[in-house]
Amino acid sequence: MRYCFFFLSLLLVAGCTRRATPYDFPTPYDTADHPVDLQVKREYSFARGGLVVDNQFDAARLNGIEQVNDTLYRAIILPENTPINPSPWYALRIRTDRARDLTLRLTYPPGVRHRYFPKVSADRRRWTPVDSSRLTYNSDSTTLDVRLSLAAGTHYLAAQEVVDSRDVMDWLLSLRSPYVALDRAGTSKLGRMLPVLRISADMRYGHKPIVVLFSRQHPPEVTGYLALQAFVETLLEHPRAEALLDRYQFLVFPILNPDGVDLGHWRHTAGGIDANRDWAYYRQPEVRQVADYIVHKMRLNETKVILGLDFHSAWHDDYHTLDSDTPPSVLPGFQDAWLRGIEERIGGGFRVHESAGTISRPTSAGWFRTQFNAEGITCGIGDDTDREFVRRKGRASAEALIGELLSHPPE
Repeated sequence: MRYCFFFLSLLLVAGCTRRATPYDFPTPYDTADHPVDLQVKREYSFARGGLVVDNQFDAARLNGIEQVNDTLYRAIILPENTPINPSPWYALRIRTDRARDLTLRLTYPPGVRHRYFPKVSADRRRWTPVDSSRLTYNSDSTTLDVRLSLAAGTHYLAAQEVVDSRDVMDWLLSLRSPYVALDRAGTSKLGRMLPVLRISADMRYGHKPIVVLFSRQHPPEVTGYLALQAFVETLLEHPRAEALLDRYQFLVFPILNPDGVDLGHWRHTAGGIDANRDWAYYRQPEVRQVADYIVHKMRLNETKVILGLDFHSAWHDDYHTLDSDTPPSVLPGFQDAWLRGIEERIGGGFRVHESAGTISRPTSAGWFRTQFNAEGITCGIGDDTDREFVRRKGRASAEALIGELLSHPPE
């Protein structure tokens, strides 16, 4: 019996060593669950049923709508809870039985300013920004009037392109390459899959160093996801892909917060928490499972994580790095060389905007450094950056990374 307990203890210890360890960041956050106010999914009917507005699709956000006069409709947009980063996401569907002109007044809570430039689509695939001449902001940008001229049929109005968890899965399944394998890191609080794409020349996990890519910790941050898509596609198609993937393996987590995305949240998980403040104690199930998955694969295969890139959206393009006072990672000099490589590949005098800081908050970038001594960089892609340029940056980022990793392997 004593031997049974002894071996059981060894198994428990071994299991624990394959979990992410906590870290006391200088600026802590309370990431225990906070209550969330779910929007009511419903249709709103006007003009005797000739005009219908609804939020009955994944990633929609509309908390209410009322008719003000013959052509003006006031749409209420509220966050899932507070306090919250004031980045109001909205997405709604309009069905009309005839061509009509109408104005939607997007209305936010007091003190919350408009952020995302409105876009329209008839099929949720092709999106067009609303002409700026048809937009009117109030004095403090807490409301925005959007004048629309609609043909008969169905139309979507949204803050950014609507990309829900099923769209992400469709993209992952569309990747045709001998280098990719799709896995599950776990499930979200509400049971949605946390997909992970493994990229390697050898589908068996081996001793090759690991590069990790993240996206969609914050639901509305679609431009970061679009850049990650271009990055991954470039990686798979590059002439030096085989050489790179013979020496490195990639773990890609394209949607870390699928509940928040599909619920139409401004920023938080279904637990009411900013996922990118939970990389200290892993209280949210999504962060816990993704962190443990990475640590488990690293330790099981006796390798190391050398780099983590977390793709976000921002008001403007911005790369958040660690400053020169931070001790070097296992990739000394990588961040400067990589950013310069992006500039060179884009050309035309383009310059990366870099914000360097210290490890203070429990974000993913800080977690990569404290957990693995890996390089951790947050790649912020501007909300309104031209979408072709977003893809160009994604491609240039992948090309620069390939060149740098093949030329300067980790210490």
